[in-house]
Amino acid sequence: MKILDRYLGQAIIHYTFLVLLVLISLHTFISFVTELDDVGHGSYEISHAIKYILYSIPQNIYDLLPVAVLLGSVLGLGNMASQSELIAMRAAGFSIERIIQSALSTGMIFVVMTALIGEIIAPPAERAADKLRSLTKVSVSSEQSREGFWTRTGDTFNRIGQVLASGEYRDIEIFEFDPQHKLRNITQAVRATYHNDGWHLKEVTQRRIFPKRVIINHVPEAIWKSRLNPEILQVVMVDPHEFSVWGLHHYIKYLRENKQATERHQQAFWSKIIAPFNALIMMFLAIPFVFGPLRSVSMGQRVLVGALVGIGFFLFNRLFNQAGLVFGFPLFLSAAFPSFLSLGIGMIMMRRVY
Repeated sequence: MKILDRYLGQAIIHYTFLVLLVLISLHTFISFVTELDDVGHGSYEISHAIKYILYSIPQNIYDLLPVAVLLGSVLGLGNMASQSELIAMRAAGFSIERIIQSALSTGMIFVVMTALIGEIIAPPAERAADKLRSLTKVSVSSEQSREGFWTRTGDTFNRIGQVLASGEYRDIEIFEFDPQHKLRNITQAVRATYHNDGWHLKEVTQRRIFPKRVIINHVPEAIWKSRLNPEILQVVMVDPHEFSVWGLHHYIKYLRENKQATERHQQAFWSKIIAPFNALIMMFLAIPFVFGPLRSVSMGQRVLVGALVGIGFFLFNRLFNQAGLVFGFPLFLSAAFPSFLSLGIGMIMMRRVY
């Protein structure tokens, strides 16, 4: 039986990686053509566009892997069904339950693969891609708005205008309020750098606000001690869905301690928790198709059905996540409902197989 397990697993893995290669190749080509429109802006050259695309590949694999697993399972098992190999396995005592168990055991490989890419490889690669693309164009972070980055630590509100390629920060403003929510101090700095002992502010203007007067003081340098650091600032600058679970966990804790909204980051956190298991769910969804309506159809029809189901899941997952934020659904539900719905559909279809 172990030989049959390996044979079935190899078929699924082979087709899954083949589909993944095709999907990533198409996505990479389209992205490269799109990036060519930006070549020539600032110092952004073709070599930078190529590096940007290469840095983006891990995140693309992370996003497309569930679709690739679905198509690979449909093609691998469907090809075995069309050649009567699954019938031969069942005749040899390899039950449908055993086939499902063997397939899902193989699926655990893709669960681990998704988790490793999403936690270790994709986040730093995506940050490097964004940094490369933005710094070569305008020499500042691409995620900043005209108002800069706004953060809060306790009763202090902070704004950082620009993040330069050298690691220096420009146009710093710090607004300190008292427990009665009255503005007491405003600190402005032309530039700043971060060290272990805090933020080193340069060319500083300090304003102390009293009920009847304002005292202004100019100093060449000052140290600002704050829980805000470049690591936390990176989370502000990066799309939450492109960060690791660990990074999101720390930032959510930081937001809660400072009484700030966490909904967007909590949803991203739960989405990252659920994401590795989507590959397993897609594989489970493929099995009843192979034993049911796709048992005796052509390879092209299997590809079409698998692509429609996979792309449908991908789009519905993204749409429902956004709808959950808009309509205030429970955060775990908005992240997990598309996966649970697909699992439920697979279980209903599986009943028809027996």
